[in-house]
Amino acid sequence: MLPNVSVQPAGKGPDPDKNPVSAKLRLAAAWLLCFSYFYMIPMEFSSLEWEKTGEGLWRATEGGTGLLVAVQLLLWLTGTLLVSILFLVTGLVGGFQYERKPGDGPLRGRDLAYYFAWVQVLTFASLFLFSPFAQDGGWISTFLPYFPHLLMVLLALFLFRGRLSSLGFRSFPGRRWLGICAAVGIAYAFIYFLLDPLVTEPVARIFSLDMTSWREDSISRGLAKAAGLGWVFGAGQVLMIGVIGPIAEEVLFRGVLMGVLAKRVGVAAAVFLSSAVFALSHVDVAFLAPLFVMGLILGILYAYFKNLWVPILFHIVNNTVSVVLDLLQMNG
Repeated sequence: MLPNVSVQPAGKGPDPDKNPVSAKLRLAAAWLLCFSYFYMIPMEFSSLEWEKTGEGLWRATEGGTGLLVAVQLLLWLTGTLLVSILFLVTGLVGGFQYERKPGDGPLRGRDLAYYFAWVQVLTFASLFLFSPFAQDGGWISTFLPYFPHLLMVLLALFLFRGRLSSLGFRSFPGRRWLGICAAVGIAYAFIYFLLDPLVTEPVARIFSLDMTSWREDSISRGLAKAAGLGWVFGAGQVLMIGVIGPIAEEVLFRGVLMGVLAKRVGVAAAVFLSSAVFALSHVDVAFLAPLFVMGLILGILYAYFKNLWVPILFHIVNNTVSVVLDLLQMNG
C-alpha cells in the first residue's frame, strides 16, 4: 500500500469573497473554467485525423477541420470567454480576496478550482495576445507553445505562497539524496531501456498502431526551427522543454491534482487517476500507454518520498536527455 502524500492537518483557507453571492458565482465560474481546461483533452482528440498506412497500421495526425470540430471549438471559445469574464468581474467585486490572502493547511478542492481557473484565463489571454506575432514563424512561435508551462509555475508560486509544502515542495536531509538519486536513476533506466520493448511496442502491435507520433514530430520541428535561429534559442528550448515543462507538469498533475485527489479517493487511486489524465493530456495515441506508465512512476515517486522535487528531478532528466539527444542528432 502506498503511503499518504501528506500528513499535514487540515487548515482553514481564505474566504474567497466577502459577498456570499459573488463568492458563490466566482467559485462556480472557477469550476467551469477548470472543466474548460480539462475539456480541451477530448476536444483535441476529436480533432485528430486517422489514416491507414501501407502496412495496415493506424496513424493519428493533427489538423482535423471538419464542421463538428469547428462548432465544438467555437462553443468552447465562447463559453470560456464568457466564464472568464464572470470569474474576473466577480473577483474584482470581492477585491480578489482569495488571491490576496493565501490560505494554510493542505490543498482542497477550491484551491484546485482557482488554480486551474487562473491557468485557463491567463493561457487564453496569452494566446490571443501573442498568436498574431507568431504567424511569421520567428522566435516567438518556438516559445509560445511552452508559455502556459511558465504560467503554471508562476501561478502556483503566487496562489500557494506561504504553504508550498502543501504543494509538495519540502526540504530533504542531505543523507536522503543518495536514495533519491538511486531511485531516479533506476526509474530512468527502466524508461530508457525497457519501456519500449515491454509497453510501447506490445501495445502498438495489439492495436495495430503506427509508431509515428505527431506530437514528437511537432517538438522536433520546433527544436529544428529554434536551432536554426541560433544556439541561444536552442538552449532556450532545452530550458523550456527540459526544465520549465517538467516543473509545471509536476506542479499541476502531482502537486495539485494528485494532492487533492489523494484526500478524496486515497493515494493509490489518486496515482492512477492523475497518471491517466497526464497521459491523455499529451493527446498522443501512439505513446498513450508509455505516458501512462511514466505517470505511474512519477506518482509513485511522489507518494513514496512525499516530496515534489523527486518526480521533478526524474522528469527533468527524462526530458532534458531527450531534447539534447535530438539537438545533437540534428547537428550531427
